[in-house]
Amino acid sequence: MRRPSQLVLEASVVASVLIMLTLGGSVVTTNNPPSFVNLQNPNQLQASSDLSALATYYNETLSEIGVRNFANASFLLTTFRFVNIPPSVNGTARSANADLMTVDVAAANATGLFTKAVTETQAQPHANVTSLVKLGCSMAMDANDSLADFQGPQTARFASETVPVADYSAGASVASSEVRALLATCNSLPEQGSAQGAALLISSPQKQVETGATIELIGNLTLRGSHVAGEEVLFYANGSYFGSLKTSSTGELSGSLQIPFIYSHSARVQASTDANSTSGVGGATSNTLVFTVLFNQTNIVVADPPSYLPGATFRVHGNLTTTGGTPLPDAPVTVTYLGDSVATTTDSAGTFRAQFTVPNDATDGTYYVYAQFTPRGVYGPSFNFTSIAVYHIRLSLALSTPGLSWAGFSTHVEGTATANGTAAPNAKITLDSPWGNSTAATDADGRFDVVFPVSPLEFAFSRNVTVTGVPSEPYVEGTTVVATLGLFNMLVVILPAAIIGVVGYEANSLGVFQNMRRPRQETALPAKLEVSPLEAVPSSDKGPEPLRLLGRALVLASRRFSISLGPSNTIREMLSLVKTKDDGAAFAMFSKVLLAAEDFLYAPSFDPSRTDGARKTLSELEVLWS
Repeated sequence: MRRPSQLVLEASVVASVLIMLTLGGSVVTTNNPPSFVNLQNPNQLQASSDLSALATYYNETLSEIGVRNFANASFLLTTFRFVNIPPSVNGTARSANADLMTVDVAAANATGLFTKAVTETQAQPHANVTSLVKLGCSMAMDANDSLADFQGPQTARFASETVPVADYSAGASVASSEVRALLATCNSLPEQGSAQGAALLISSPQKQVETGATIELIGNLTLRGSHVAGEEVLFYANGSYFGSLKTSSTGELSGSLQIPFIYSHSARVQASTDANSTSGVGGATSNTLVFTVLFNQTNIVVADPPSYLPGATFRVHGNLTTTGGTPLPDAPVTVTYLGDSVATTTDSAGTFRAQFTVPNDATDGTYYVYAQFTPRGVYGPSFNFTSIAVYHIRLSLALSTPGLSWAGFSTHVEGTATANGTAAPNAKITLDSPWGNSTAATDADGRFDVVFPVSPLEFAFSRNVTVTGVPSEPYVEGTTVVATLGLFNMLVVILPAAIIGVVGYEANSLGVFQNMRRPRQETALPAKLEVSPLEAVPSSDKGPEPLRLLGRALVLASRRFSISLGPSNTIREMLSLVKTKDDGAAFAMFSKVLLAAEDFLYAPSFDPSRTDGARKTLSELEVLWS
């Protein structure tokens, strides 16, 4: 007999082999081949901006203006889009660039006009160059106003936005010197017509005027101390003609004229007369009146745009008018949306337009669009806003899971992704399970199939997995769905069966199961026959009835089919021989009688009522086989 320690050792070895075979075949499925490993994107580069670069850019642009390299300054202004600045500074930078562009163009034009005026005066001392000087002075004043706006309000805003404004102070100083020189040139040029003795003086009781409104003008025209009657005097505001008045019989002029719509700090008004051979006036230019331009009586309205999806482009339009309803043409308007500002101008009807794009990362909600009347250097009182609603189409996931997944093997979850009832292709599908993450992408029809392993050590009968869909379109919002997997681990069956089998085998080899069957009370037969069942049949009518019925059935079968059922045959072998002769209802009766005898001989317990059934069945069988 084997020792107990040997029994334990053998059982442990056999169980270990079975476990290793199961684990070895399933662990392999938990590792994806290299070609299926999910590649991870590197960390995205964060966009950076350098405000000192913006200051350097302005320093170079101002320096070029200061040394009269106007073409170079213009080129630098066109390259502004390549300067890397944060969105928070973008609005101020756009306004500042508009000022510098005005300085550059106005200074270049004033320089050319003054040069031409001086050249013509030198060639013909009494040449009438009034228009050249007048327009040049207007340009010089525009350059001065715009530069003052850049160095004043715009620089203050830059400073509040942490731009190092001191870095462009040198360039600003050079540009200021050039603009002052242009103003000095304007003042140094002689008044035209003085050689003829004509003098034109104008004045006004007003010091300020609303843009597009009327101003009251008075003045007089004299020639060598005498009043000039019936002479037409032309008036200009910042170089633009806006009306004329005629002198009276006493050489005086008086009246009100409507100035153009001016969108700068001030309006510089001058008057002039053309040469008139009849009166002897060879032309004259007046003194300059400076009016502060007001923007108090304006109104701005913005139309409400509809709702938009992320990534969509939308238009904003509105109207700028006086409070009386008069449209303001060519007026500067700034429209701002999410930190992005667009500088535009109104058309002849006072209508302005701007276009924006909803950011791809915009969330659902309401976003405001601001419109402001922005005359140069000041901000008008007209301000209004509207809003757009941003919304997303939600992604829908329909999932399908296997009826049962096996631990230690790969399983899958398939499904379809749709948005607004339409297939969502190229959507990223991520499955998060207790055993790791797996990804897939939807095809052109929105279908996907995510394959992933189940741990061989998972013994739960169900687990939840989370499936997340991220669409490729920015206007579709992702979604997450939870699915339940049915699980089964073969180790739940294999391990207990292996243990029971090994223990049973060892126990049987040790004889534990021998002599466990008790002999029956009503017969002297041994509990386990060591001979053929025919040898257990009594030779007389005495003995257990199940065995006597067995004997009668065997005799009946031998006679019926002329077969030999000898002592060497087991009951099962006898049944097989008879079955080859008769596989019908009679054979079923024959089997019932023999099986009752078999259970009587070998079963641990026997139901006596089966004897009655075997007796009745045998009587019927004898009728069939007689």
